[in-house]
Amino acid sequence: MQEIPRRTLVTLMNALSSGVVPRRGLEYIAVGRRKETETFVSDLEDTAAGGGAFRFVSGRYGNGKSFMTQMIRNYAMEQGFVVMDADLSVNRRLTGSKKEGLNTYRELVRNMAVKARPEGGAMESVLQTWIESSEGDPAVMRDRLTSLSHLTYSQDFSAALIRYRDDVSSGDEDMPSLRWLKGEYESRSEVGGALGVHSLIGDSNWYDFIKLWAEFSRVAGYKGLIVFLDEAVVLYKLPSKASRSNNYERLLTIFNDIMQGKSSYMSMYVCGTPEFIEDPRRGLFSYEALRSRLTAGRYESGYDNYLGPVINLRPLTPEEVYVLLRRIRDLHSQRYGYEPTVTDAMLEEYLRAVLENAMSPEMLTPREITRDLISLLDTLHQNPGADFGRMVGGRTVDPDIDPDDIIEDLEV
Repeated sequence: MQEIPRRTLVTLMNALSSGVVPRRGLEYIAVGRRKETETFVSDLEDTAAGGGAFRFVSGRYGNGKSFMTQMIRNYAMEQGFVVMDADLSVNRRLTGSKKEGLNTYRELVRNMAVKARPEGGAMESVLQTWIESSEGDPAVMRDRLTSLSHLTYSQDFSAALIRYRDDVSSGDEDMPSLRWLKGEYESRSEVGGALGVHSLIGDSNWYDFIKLWAEFSRVAGYKGLIVFLDEAVVLYKLPSKASRSNNYERLLTIFNDIMQGKSSYMSMYVCGTPEFIEDPRRGLFSYEALRSRLTAGRYESGYDNYLGPVINLRPLTPEEVYVLLRRIRDLHSQRYGYEPTVTDAMLEEYLRAVLENAMSPEMLTPREITRDLISLLDTLHQNPGADFGRMVGGRTVDPDIDPDDIIEDLEV
């Protein structure tokens, strides 16, 4: 296996051992998902051409939603896109009575990232790229911003950008333009006095500003904007039917806006569980306008469609899980600098034990399997006398076992 940069390796293994999705190094453990990946790559090409896509990514907890979107996030940055991401929560939704929509906007812009700033906090980096690409010439900057003029709030948005450039040039550390762009002002009178603009980013209009960021990213020299909203099951769990309906209505508005081509250079992905989408009482299917758009076509029965508005992530196959386990083993030995003592046959026995001990194999997730394997490898590395067979189920593992034979058994 190829050598991985130390920092990436440590970050990757620490995240996996904790059961969370790492921000870097995903390409070293990615298995399967070829058709899904092809869809996302095609979406990026469409976005760079001025269009975009809106898709729901559906899957059970731990089945790869966050992993898949994080991998696409990293790939998008490598390809020259700006990305934003946010986990929805009780206080971060699409709309609400206590600025929940504004909170989502604030989280998205706080997590703005580009290749040079992959961990987030890239707003000023994007702004600086725009200034540098315009050679600091105010006339050139204003001229390039005219491409935003067809969008709502473009005048105030452009005024804030020009003000930012002026503040940078003068060395002014108090930057009301940044506060406004981050959605931090609470009243129109406050922002009017500080910045001289008339609009306020709030719960009802935050998506309009996401559209402005998308087209501005193109002006700044990037290919477009990719937005990720994870943990959308939060909307499904809202106890108030009215609150759920309001959020589903906002989701429908955004969906229609992107799919009808009313936005440019932007794609959005919303991740949730199958229940969040399909439950007829509380899920998206309870909202008729969304149900009619997201229900599978009558001729799709028995087949997966990775080109529609809903991408259902299926469980990894036994072969794919086996490949993943081998990679985890090799990464662990590289992380701690030792020759692997766990053979391929042992990994097959581990997988068999996991499947046999599970109440339902369908409920097992890659997250659980890899986390437990890393824990097992940690123990074996620190205790050379530990017996692998006893630890995974009291079996003695035959080193001459052919892994292909066990794979065939697992498939049956």
